[in-house]
Amino acid sequence: MKKIIILMTGLLFALNVMAKVGVFPKEDFDKLSYGLYWFGSNNQYEKAGDTTKDGSSYYDPSKPTLILIHGWQPFRMNSYDRFVFHESGEGSTYPDIDLANLWISQGYNIGVFYWDQFADEANVDSAEAKIWTATGKHNMRWKDGNGDYHDGPDKNVTELLLSEYLASMAGYQGKGSDIRIAGHSLGNQLALRLTEELAKLSDQGEIAQNLVPQRVSLLDAFYSNFGKSYLNSKWVGEVARDIVKDLKKRGVAIDSYRTSTVVSTIFAGDENPKLHNSVAFVEQKTKFFNQTQVAAKHSAAIWLYLWSIIYPTPSVTDNTLPGLSATSTNAEVKQWMATTDHLIQIEGGTTKEPQDNVYKTTSAL
Repeated sequence: MKKIIILMTGLLFALNVMAKVGVFPKEDFDKLSYGLYWFGSNNQYEKAGDTTKDGSSYYDPSKPTLILIHGWQPFRMNSYDRFVFHESGEGSTYPDIDLANLWISQGYNIGVFYWDQFADEANVDSAEAKIWTATGKHNMRWKDGNGDYHDGPDKNVTELLLSEYLASMAGYQGKGSDIRIAGHSLGNQLALRLTEELAKLSDQGEIAQNLVPQRVSLLDAFYSNFGKSYLNSKWVGEVARDIVKDLKKRGVAIDSYRTSTVVSTIFAGDENPKLHNSVAFVEQKTKFFNQTQVAAKHSAAIWLYLWSIIYPTPSVTDNTLPGLSATSTNAEVKQWMATTDHLIQIEGGTTKEPQDNVYKTTSAL
């Protein structure tokens, strides 16, 4: 019971991530500001779009590319804060590392899909609905820096981000296998939906095959409980499983990392074991935070994944396959997807640094 009480009291802030004030100007919060932003080191950024599609200060269309999609953002806009890749200072639970620069040093473009003004809802279900429909309880309203809501567009968040992606990536010269979408918390639903929509457009000959991401990484993925009217009474997790099934048939590599209890208890959300059993699934330990630090554990999925790109894949004590991390190749992810096992961390869970992590296999959830 104590664990449940701790979980419930921490849930409100657990599904959003650490953010930084002052990187984006206040003027950006006075108007509707969403879409894809490319990052350089030291939290330098630029808005992606038609003017950057053929190359820019922070985007090279010939390089492999990671796009991160954040999750729920309650009570964030009136603090003028927004997720960035280098968190530091008092109150931050992130390592004092420029995470974007790590990926840049490995030859990647790195960006963020922002939908935070839509995601700033007191109720996570209201933010989640906007991923799937533009006509939910609160339609597509968005919040400004004063905390006031405004009427939004007539397209849902997936449709909006799809348009932003197509405009920003139109000049991409690499392969689909070089594009990966990582979604944290609610953002995992956007990562899956966006990738499937791109695949469908490719099927119809409307976009080139190389624009379809071939890697989707789910970071402490969240799905709410109960059926939704906008999904014909289906659970969100149920529809997400259907998307995963479709993407698997298309050869997309999907890895999933759990770091908190937010996503593994009925009191908070749908654990969705069938989905995780069908992909390459990892349970990571975050014992460097105490059990009351639910939000920190939830957000750790982001920086553990991003940080791991500079280290070799972790070892697995009872299997010849390499462990799973951001460094894993798509082929290695698919090997784990083909098994009935998943990985659970047995060493390194008391330190933030990923390089000492060791795993073993365990049976399906």
